[in-house]
Amino acid sequence: MNESVGWTRWALFWTIALGGAAFDLATKAIIFSRVGPPGSRPVSVIPNILELHTSFNRGALWGFGRSLPNSSLVFAGLSVIAALAILYYLFVYGGASDARLTAALGLIMAGALGNCYDRVVLGHVRDFAHFHVDAVGFDCAIFNFADNMLIAGAIVIMFLAVRTEQPEPPKASLEHSVSSS
Repeated sequence: MNESVGWTRWALFWTIALGGAAFDLATKAIIFSRVGPPGSRPVSVIPNILELHTSFNRGALWGFGRSLPNSSLVFAGLSVIAALAILYYLFVYGGASDARLTAALGLIMAGALGNCYDRVVLGHVRDFAHFHVDAVGFDCAIFNFADNMLIAGAIVIMFLAVRTEQPEPPKASLEHSVSSS
């Protein structure tokens, strides 16, 4: 472990990663038990905008790669590789010195864990949130909270990547402070 990374970053990362994954898996279990399996009648949350509509996804985000042979196992394997890379980057390479990056990667890990569990145990990912705005013809793919955490973490990382560092305020020189006394 990188000595410059304290236990608080470990706690931050794992609280977000494990808490987020637990939240994702709990919501999937609750929604699927109340709404029913795919093919069940959707439940409207906000009429013509948001409904609970259960679905199985064998691919990645928005069904990408679902037709690949053994797609669930392929994406589960990629999740494990990504998880190992995240852990290495944060806790060996020292990326966890930035709390914002640690939190963002914790969100990505949470999403990866939630969907990886589904892929390994069930052979597919359980999706249930269907956002659509019928008035303008907008229809988003059905998703879950793991997907939201993956996207949120990626957005934070993009903002961190394009941010401009603020210059440090000039430090008063020792000569100036001595000569003004």
